Amino acid sequence: MKKIVLFCFAICMVFSVFSQDNVSIYYGQSQTKFKYKNSEGNSDLDFRTQLRSSYGINYSKVFNSGFLLRPGIGLNNLGAVSDLYAKKINWSLHYVDFNFGVGYIKRFGVIAPFIGVSPYVSYLYNATQTVGNDEYDLLADKAIKKNDYGINVFGGVKYLFTEAVAVYAEVKTTTGLMQLEPNSGSGKNQKLYNRAVTFQFGVSFNMVNKKRSRIRSNF
Repeated sequence: MKKIVLFCFAICMVFSVFSQDNVSIYYGQSQTKFKYKNSEGNSDLDFRTQLRSSYGINYSKVFNSGFLLRPGIGLNNLGAVSDLYAKKINWSLHYVDFNFGVGYIKRFGVIAPFIGVSPYVSYLYNATQTVGNDEYDLLADKAIKKNDYGINVFGGVKYLFTEAVAVYAEVKTTTGLMQLEPNSGSGKNQKLYNRAVTFQFGVSFNMVNKKRSRIRSNF
Protein backbone atom coordinates (compact mmCIF):
# COMPACT_ATOMS: atom_id res chain seq x y z
CA MET A 1 0.00 0.00 0.00
CA LYS A 2 2.80 2.44 0.85
CA LYS A 3 4.47 2.02 -2.54
CA ILE A 4 1.13 2.58 -4.34
CA VAL A 5 0.52 5.80 -2.39
CA LEU A 6 4.06 6.99 -3.09
CA PHE A 7 3.76 6.28 -6.81
CA CYS A 8 0.36 8.00 -7.10
CA PHE A 9 1.74 11.04 -5.25
CA ALA A 10 4.69 11.19 -7.67
CA ILE A 11 2.35 11.05 -10.67
CA CYS A 12 0.26 13.88 -9.24
CA MET A 13 3.41 15.96 -8.76
CA VAL A 14 4.37 15.47 -12.40
CA PHE A 15 0.95 16.58 -13.63
CA SER A 16 0.86 19.59 -11.30
CA VAL A 17 4.31 20.86 -12.25
CA PHE A 18 4.25 19.98 -15.95
CA SER A 19 0.80 20.82 -17.28
CA GLN A 20 1.58 21.21 -21.00
CA ASP A 21 3.26 19.63 -24.05
CA ASN A 22 3.39 15.83 -23.66
CA VAL A 23 2.82 13.18 -21.01
CA SER A 24 3.53 9.48 -21.69
CA ILE A 25 2.50 6.40 -19.73
CA TYR A 26 4.58 3.28 -20.38
CA TYR A 27 4.99 -0.39 -19.49
CA GLY A 28 8.26 -2.26 -19.94
CA GLN A 29 9.78 -5.74 -19.79
CA SER A 30 13.40 -5.81 -18.63
CA GLN A 31 16.19 -8.34 -18.93
CA THR A 32 18.03 -7.61 -15.68
CA LYS A 33 21.25 -8.87 -14.09
CA PHE A 34 24.19 -7.78 -11.92
CA LYS A 35 27.75 -6.86 -12.70
CA TYR A 36 29.66 -8.49 -9.84
CA LYS A 37 33.26 -8.58 -8.66
CA ASN A 38 34.52 -10.30 -5.51
CA SER A 39 37.25 -8.95 -3.22
CA GLU A 40 39.90 -10.42 -5.56
CA GLY A 41 38.37 -8.69 -8.58
CA ASN A 42 36.93 -11.88 -10.09
CA SER A 43 33.36 -12.63 -11.16
CA ASP A 44 32.89 -15.81 -9.15
CA LEU A 45 29.08 -15.94 -9.48
CA ASP A 46 27.40 -16.86 -12.76
CA PHE A 47 24.55 -14.36 -12.83
CA ARG A 48 21.81 -14.91 -15.38
CA THR A 49 19.32 -12.41 -16.70
CA GLN A 50 15.78 -12.43 -15.37
CA LEU A 51 12.63 -10.99 -16.98
CA ARG A 52 11.15 -8.24 -14.81
CA SER A 53 8.51 -5.51 -15.23
CA SER A 54 8.60 -1.73 -15.04
CA TYR A 55 6.12 1.07 -15.56
CA GLY A 56 5.94 4.80 -15.13
CA ILE A 57 5.24 8.22 -16.57
CA ASN A 58 7.33 10.71 -18.59
CA TYR A 59 6.90 14.37 -19.43
CA SER A 60 8.44 15.59 -22.71
CA LYS A 61 9.14 19.02 -24.15
CA VAL A 62 10.35 19.15 -27.75
CA PHE A 63 11.85 22.26 -29.33
CA ASN A 64 11.81 23.22 -33.02
CA SER A 65 15.40 22.02 -33.38
CA GLY A 66 14.36 18.50 -32.35
CA PHE A 67 16.07 18.78 -28.95
CA LEU A 68 13.96 17.20 -26.23
CA LEU A 69 13.82 17.24 -22.45
CA ARG A 70 12.24 14.21 -20.76
CA PRO A 71 12.01 13.93 -16.96
CA GLY A 72 10.23 10.85 -15.65
CA ILE A 73 9.21 8.76 -12.65
CA GLY A 74 8.83 4.99 -12.62
CA LEU A 75 8.73 1.76 -10.65
CA ASN A 76 11.46 -0.67 -11.69
CA ASN A 77 12.08 -4.27 -10.68
CA LEU A 78 15.76 -5.20 -11.09
CA GLY A 79 17.86 -8.14 -9.94
CA ALA A 80 19.30 -11.42 -11.19
CA VAL A 81 19.33 -15.19 -10.70
CA SER A 82 22.16 -17.63 -10.04
CA ASP A 83 22.82 -21.09 -8.63
CA LEU A 84 24.75 -22.17 -5.55
CA TYR A 85 25.13 -25.84 -4.55
CA ALA A 86 22.19 -26.83 -6.78
CA LYS A 87 19.95 -24.16 -5.21
CA LYS A 88 18.49 -21.31 -7.22
CA ILE A 89 19.25 -17.83 -5.88
CA ASN A 90 16.91 -15.01 -6.90
CA TRP A 91 17.48 -11.32 -6.13
CA SER A 92 14.45 -9.05 -6.56
CA LEU A 93 15.04 -5.31 -6.11
CA HIS A 94 12.13 -2.85 -6.36
CA TYR A 95 13.03 0.80 -6.99
CA VAL A 96 11.27 4.14 -7.34
CA ASP A 97 13.19 5.72 -10.20
CA PHE A 98 13.65 9.44 -10.95
CA ASN A 99 15.35 10.36 -14.22
CA PHE A 100 15.97 13.37 -16.43
CA GLY A 101 16.49 12.63 -20.11
CA VAL A 102 17.85 14.73 -22.95
CA GLY A 103 17.85 13.68 -26.57
CA TYR A 104 16.85 14.32 -30.16
CA ILE A 105 13.72 13.48 -32.16
CA LYS A 106 13.03 13.82 -35.90
CA ARG A 107 9.55 13.66 -37.36
CA PHE A 108 8.85 12.10 -40.79
CA GLY A 109 5.10 12.43 -41.35
CA VAL A 110 3.44 10.28 -38.69
CA ILE A 111 6.72 8.54 -37.71
CA ALA A 112 9.17 10.09 -35.24
CA PRO A 113 12.37 8.21 -34.30
CA PHE A 114 14.26 9.42 -31.21
CA ILE A 115 17.40 8.79 -29.15
CA GLY A 116 18.69 10.11 -25.85
CA VAL A 117 20.35 9.61 -22.48
CA SER A 118 18.88 10.00 -19.00
CA PRO A 119 20.83 10.07 -15.73
CA TYR A 120 18.78 8.55 -12.92
CA VAL A 121 18.62 8.18 -9.15
CA SER A 122 16.59 5.43 -7.49
CA TYR A 123 15.29 4.60 -4.04
CA LEU A 124 15.08 0.93 -3.05
CA TYR A 125 11.81 0.27 -1.17
CA ASN A 126 11.75 -3.54 -1.29
CA ALA A 127 14.57 -6.08 -1.70
CA THR A 128 14.47 -9.85 -1.26
CA GLN A 129 16.86 -12.72 -1.85
CA THR A 130 15.42 -16.21 -2.26
CA VAL A 131 17.72 -19.20 -1.78
CA GLY A 132 15.84 -22.37 -2.60
CA ASN A 133 12.68 -22.12 -0.50
CA ASP A 134 14.11 -19.58 1.98
CA GLU A 135 13.48 -15.85 1.55
CA TYR A 136 15.51 -13.05 3.13
CA ASP A 137 14.75 -9.34 3.51
CA LEU A 138 17.91 -7.59 2.30
CA LEU A 139 16.84 -4.17 3.60
CA ALA A 140 16.05 -5.47 7.08
CA ASP A 141 19.38 -7.32 7.11
CA LYS A 142 21.16 -4.16 5.85
CA ALA A 143 22.72 -6.30 3.12
CA ILE A 144 22.20 -3.78 0.30
CA LYS A 145 22.26 -0.02 -0.10
CA LYS A 146 18.95 1.84 -0.33
CA ASN A 147 19.94 4.04 -3.28
CA ASP A 148 21.27 3.65 -6.79
CA TYR A 149 22.25 6.00 -9.58
CA GLY A 150 23.42 5.58 -13.15
CA ILE A 151 22.79 6.24 -16.82
CA ASN A 152 20.01 5.14 -19.17
CA VAL A 153 20.56 5.21 -22.94
CA PHE A 154 17.35 4.99 -24.95
CA GLY A 155 16.12 4.94 -28.51
CA GLY A 156 12.84 4.22 -30.21
CA VAL A 157 10.15 5.29 -32.61
CA LYS A 158 6.80 7.00 -32.16
CA TYR A 159 3.69 6.68 -34.33
CA LEU A 160 1.31 9.64 -34.24
CA PHE A 161 -2.38 8.77 -34.67
CA THR A 162 -3.24 12.47 -34.35
CA GLU A 163 -1.46 15.61 -33.15
CA ALA A 164 -2.75 14.79 -29.67
CA VAL A 165 -2.28 11.00 -29.33
CA ALA A 166 0.61 8.71 -30.22
CA VAL A 167 2.07 5.32 -29.33
CA TYR A 168 5.73 4.42 -29.13
CA ALA A 169 8.18 1.56 -28.70
CA GLU A 170 11.55 2.05 -27.04
CA VAL A 171 14.69 0.12 -26.11
CA LYS A 172 16.60 1.30 -23.03
CA THR A 173 19.87 0.14 -21.48
CA THR A 174 20.47 0.79 -17.77
CA THR A 175 23.99 1.00 -16.33
CA GLY A 176 24.07 1.33 -12.56
CA LEU A 177 27.08 3.25 -11.25
CA MET A 178 26.56 2.86 -7.49
CA GLN A 179 28.23 -0.05 -5.73
CA LEU A 180 25.29 -1.81 -4.02
CA GLU A 181 27.19 -3.90 -1.46
CA PRO A 182 27.57 -2.24 2.00
CA ASN A 183 31.06 -3.77 2.50
CA SER A 184 30.98 -2.92 6.19
CA GLY A 185 33.25 -5.73 7.41
CA SER A 186 37.03 -5.89 7.46
CA GLY A 187 38.52 -7.28 4.25
CA LYS A 188 35.23 -7.08 2.33
CA ASN A 189 35.50 -5.42 -1.05
CA GLN A 190 32.74 -6.93 -3.18
CA LYS A 191 31.29 -4.83 -5.98
CA LEU A 192 27.74 -5.22 -7.26
CA TYR A 193 26.06 -3.06 -9.93
CA ASN A 194 22.66 -3.08 -11.62
CA ARG A 195 22.40 -3.79 -15.34
CA ALA A 196 19.28 -4.02 -17.53
CA VAL A 197 17.94 -3.88 -21.07
CA THR A 198 14.29 -2.80 -21.21
CA PHE A 199 11.72 -2.93 -24.01
CA GLN A 200 9.06 -0.29 -23.37
CA PHE A 201 5.68 0.39 -24.94
CA GLY A 202 3.72 3.52 -24.21
CA VAL A 203 0.95 5.94 -25.06
CA SER A 204 1.56 9.69 -25.14
CA PHE A 205 -0.86 12.59 -24.97
CA ASN A 206 0.09 16.03 -26.27
CA MET A 207 -0.95 19.04 -24.21
CA VAL A 208 -0.88 21.63 -26.95
CA ASN A 209 -0.46 25.28 -26.01
CA LYS A 210 -0.86 27.38 -29.15
CA LYS A 211 0.68 30.42 -27.49
CA ARG A 212 4.06 28.67 -27.30
CA SER A 213 4.90 28.77 -30.99
CA ARG A 214 8.57 28.04 -30.45
CA ILE A 215 7.77 24.54 -29.18
CA ARG A 216 6.62 21.58 -31.24
CA SER A 217 4.17 19.16 -29.67
CA ASN A 218 5.31 16.11 -31.66
CA PHE A 219 6.71 13.90 -28.90
